[in-house]
Amino acid sequence: MATRTAQAVEPILWRASLSAGSVTLADAIREKIAETRSHLLDFIKLDETHPHHALTLAQWQRPVERQSLLAAYSDHIYRNQPGLARENKPLLSLWAQWYIGLMVPPVMLALLTQDRVLDLSPDHFHVEFHETGRAACFWIDVHEDQNARQLSAQERMEMLVTRALIPVIEALEQTGEINGKLIWSNTGYLIHWYLTEMKPLLGDEKVDALRQSCFFAKQLSDGRDNPLFRTVVPRDGLLVRRTCCQRYRLPDVQQCGDCTLK
Repeated sequence: MATRTAQAVEPILWRASLSAGSVTLADAIREKIAETRSHLLDFIKLDETHPHHALTLAQWQRPVERQSLLAAYSDHIYRNQPGLARENKPLLSLWAQWYIGLMVPPVMLALLTQDRVLDLSPDHFHVEFHETGRAACFWIDVHEDQNARQLSAQERMEMLVTRALIPVIEALEQTGEINGKLIWSNTGYLIHWYLTEMKPLLGDEKVDALRQSCFFAKQLSDGRDNPLFRTVVPRDGLLVRRTCCQRYRLPDVQQCGDCTLK
């Protein structure tokens, strides 16, 4: 099935880089990134000492920390129109696109190209935030998940959903300002786009199978509802985003090139 070029997150996410194995899992992932999408290494640091101000999910989701980050981001977005009434739903949507858009592609690359499996425990991920309040860099303490080596590609993607994404989206839902379904819609389109980018590494058949399991299976293999279900849908022979990300409602923020409202 043909696909459209995704424009769901800021332009930095769409530049192109990783290689095959060295001694450590961190080195193997780093080499694969350098080989295929080297720009990801600008904002993914593997087994490097994180700055003291970088925060784990458990730290930044505390109400005071989270509100401070979102307030800084709101001030940045509305800097040229300070008198405009602020809309928190599209603001959180775009904040989440930065966070998840920086994290997901390199983690997908690690999960789907390495025999050894990256441990996705949130405590192993420290996030450095930009002065504007949005995510800027992930510092990952690389550990192998010894129990996951035999998992299929589908099961590894489900690990990404359950261990890395659900906790983040639940933390944002706790603000009471956004429904997680909107963030999942954005995230589904990101994953759809990056699966297309990974075709040279994985092959058409594997990518098509992953699309089927990610977006058209109602349940995960453990029986839980699949939050990615129908976040992209077929339309005119293409898989397209199902819902608008709402970013157009923010001042000085460009509308997506393939916005559903067009």
